Amino acid sequence: MKQTLIVLFSFVWLHLNAQKSEQIIPQEAVTVFSINNISLLQKVTIDELIEYDFMDEIHQELFDGSTDQKSLKDAGIDFDQRLNIFYGKNLKYELSGFTFGLKNKTDLFKVFDDFDAMESPYKNVDVYGSFFNNLIIQNQAAILVRVEPLESHVLEVTDSIWYSRGNLSPYYADFENGEDNPDDNVMNQEIDMDILTKNYNEMRDSVQFILQNAYFKEVMEGLFVQRKSLYSQAPQFQEQLTHTTEGIFYMDNARNFEKTNNLWYLKTVLPSLYTDIQEIYEGNIIVGDLILKDHNIEFQITAKYGEKLGSIYQEMNDSKFDKNITKYIKEDQAAYFTYNINLRKAYDKAFEVIVPILSKEKNQDISMNVLFLKLANEFVNKDALFNTYKGSMFGTFNGIQKVKTKKIEFFYDEVTFEYGERTSEAEEDMPIFTLGFTTDRPDIPELVLSHLSQVTSKFEKKENYWIYNNAIFESAPVYLINKNGLLIVTNDKDLADNHSNGYGAESISKKAVKAIKNSGFMTAAADIKIAASKFPTDLLQPEQQRLIESLKGKSGNMKLTSSDTSSNQTNVSLVYSYEGQENSGKHLLDLLNTMYLLTK
Repeated sequence: MKQTLIVLFSFVWLHLNAQKSEQIIPQEAVTVFSINNISLLQKVTIDELIEYDFMDEIHQELFDGSTDQKSLKDAGIDFDQRLNIFYGKNLKYELSGFTFGLKNKTDLFKVFDDFDAMESPYKNVDVYGSFFNNLIIQNQAAILVRVEPLESHVLEVTDSIWYSRGNLSPYYADFENGEDNPDDNVMNQEIDMDILTKNYNEMRDSVQFILQNAYFKEVMEGLFVQRKSLYSQAPQFQEQLTHTTEGIFYMDNARNFEKTNNLWYLKTVLPSLYTDIQEIYEGNIIVGDLILKDHNIEFQITAKYGEKLGSIYQEMNDSKFDKNITKYIKEDQAAYFTYNINLRKAYDKAFEVIVPILSKEKNQDISMNVLFLKLANEFVNKDALFNTYKGSMFGTFNGIQKVKTKKIEFFYDEVTFEYGERTSEAEEDMPIFTLGFTTDRPDIPELVLSHLSQVTSKFEKKENYWIYNNAIFESAPVYLINKNGLLIVTNDKDLADNHSNGYGAESISKKAVKAIKNSGFMTAAADIKIAASKFPTDLLQPEQQRLIESLKGKSGNMKLTSSDTSSNQTNVSLVYSYEGQENSGKHLLDLLNTMYLLTK
């Protein structure tokens, strides 16, 4: 009996102390999405999973057929462990990837067959490589990671080596050569420049390769030699993992701020100011829980911060909601948001917190800026300034409209050796938007608009609004409505001409207005299918384009609400509602992918 108890106790002890997937997330990770109940993903094929942006590290597996019709179970994944997706970035490199539990290594490599074994310098750790990705397995936990040096850092190191050897810039050689070179040397110069550029690019690639290996080693040394992981270094991440929800979210916003913003000047020249700024952002952590319900996925988010930053946020969000803005939000609006902010209180509190910190510095430039701030605080009419924006703001998106515009094409005539341009008619997709905010001083916007109309004929005064002609694409106008205690900017002609006092019966219901009023400082809602399919991605940055593209083809609604802000935290709720019988795990991944792109 005693031996049986010892064996049973040993088994339980080994199970509880076995290394888990969440314990090998690198300490450099800033953002983590962790799925606790990955059995939800049993019906999701490997091919479907790989197509998500957070699985970018193994996209190449889609092309060799090894993942066809395979599930996570076929890949030897342990469903009793978490799937953890992470991302991190500092001034030198970024890393991304995921960790998971492993049940059968043989099955894993039948599916992910692009990875080749590499020599491992770490005891009981197996290392595999594929292109720029690495798969590391320790016991029953695995991490797939990509460590990439930032392009700006690669170029900085490359240029330092290149110029230290007396080389000329391969990009500005035309200016170095001058225009008085003999004609018979032109061909040789072109050949020399091609060689120069080729050599520079080869050096850049070599630098990138060396840095990538160095930073990968740095990450691995931290994990398997120093035994430092995000789990061991971040108590709040550990605490979040104790939640029994379907998934959790963690983002160290303080570290995110420090490492993604170039604060080297403060660190080296003004170290005491840098320390004070760090103190303000200390404890700025965002955590969340993913809760799965019938046709609903709730994302409960809590933003935590220190006392100084919290005091500013608390004052900033202490603003009364003005329901007049809801008259301009239609019941069937594709997407809208409302936001309440008390700029006056936020300014006063920020002045109280930040100016004393700046005043301690002995730097001449900072001292002059502090003097300017103090004088402006005394002389500027803050009542007029902050009453111009009363506190409530809203924005709407309602599809797109085709607008005719002119397209200018530049060309080079090889016969005459002259440059020219030709103009042609074209059509562009223009998003129909409206932005507005409440004001207690409508006379100030009116004063500005009246003066602008004297400066340019593009501004015209109409009966119910001002019009700014040819404001978008040098073709479409923008309308400015300054009435009913609101200043509204829109390119929606129907709103300007027919609904300058609001949509009346077509506006959102009283129930929706009450919900907005009770939702804290912010609310937002979107019909994903309509908003994502209609929004013209050409107007966005590449990162934003990926976000919109990831939502196309999806259905359902998203709604964001917030709570009142306290001195140490703010709670936000994001609810994703969907229809139909589609696998709930698929919808969970859709939401995760959206949040991943937003926080990356």
